[in-house]
Amino acid sequence: MTMDLNAVSLFVQVAQLGSFRGASAALGVPVSTVSAKVARLEAHLGLRLLERTTRTVRLTEAGRGYLHEVAPALEALEAARRTLQDRTIVPSGLLRLTATMELGLCTDLLPDVLAAYRDRCPQVEVQVELTDRRVDLIEDGFDLAIRMGRLEDSSLVARRLGSTGPLRVYASPAYLSEHSPPEDPDSLADHACLVRTHRRAPAAWRFGEAGRTWTVDVPPTICVNSYLLLRDLAERGLGLARLPSFLADTAVQRGTLIEVLQDFTLPPAHWHVLFPSAKLLPLRVRAFVDLLAERFDSPATPRNR
Repeated sequence: MTMDLNAVSLFVQVAQLGSFRGASAALGVPVSTVSAKVARLEAHLGLRLLERTTRTVRLTEAGRGYLHEVAPALEALEAARRTLQDRTIVPSGLLRLTATMELGLCTDLLPDVLAAYRDRCPQVEVQVELTDRRVDLIEDGFDLAIRMGRLEDSSLVARRLGSTGPLRVYASPAYLSEHSPPEDPDSLADHACLVRTHRRAPAAWRFGEAGRTWTVDVPPTICVNSYLLLRDLAERGLGLARLPSFLADTAVQRGTLIEVLQDFTLPPAHWHVLFPSAKLLPLRVRAFVDLLAERFDSPATPRNR
């Protein structure tokens, strides 16, 4: 019986994404087709490649060995196909992406990249959703997401794009008129702290000085999931906020925020682009990822608007 390369490809997607549903969404085929194809591949090999339960899919020992052998071969075939097709195929279809509110409203990054993408890929329809909630790319049908800061563990592919600049601590003149500025990170425990939502409590802020770094537990007064809202709350005198400098620069210039703890450098936050899988990545998605990388590799980094 002839080997069905489509079935092999579907198996690899299921194995790498950890679910039949994920492979179905990534490749645009029904879940029933994925399941049937993988079952026929197992029958052809005479081996059980996957252990299935109602909630999870796990590789068997045979499945792990088979994946190790076939994944590089499929990758080589896909690379050869892209090399030939990229010379003639024009990206088309629908590109759905999501990004944070800060990225879309406060920097020139997305407008610049979208304008360049429109010139490079005029036949692609683009849908952008700005949201501070953590979307599920596969469940919600997005091709990619642009995120800032620490990433949660997931099966998504993450490509680091660049840095937002250092994270710094700011307060309003009104707040500092009623509270002495913190002398060092440990004194933050005596202040009202405005914290970007994190699953851990208390929140942990990292600091650096003279080549060493350490973490300070910060008891949050208010937790929100947006740096923009943190900035606004800090400007209203509600407490200290740790913000990317590019978001605070305008407020500092107009005198509504003052930097504190200037001698304690905080690690920068990073931009990442996330997508479900690097394998069989649609040309329209790869073109957008490449443009993002080019934007960050250029001398001009994202600027505040």
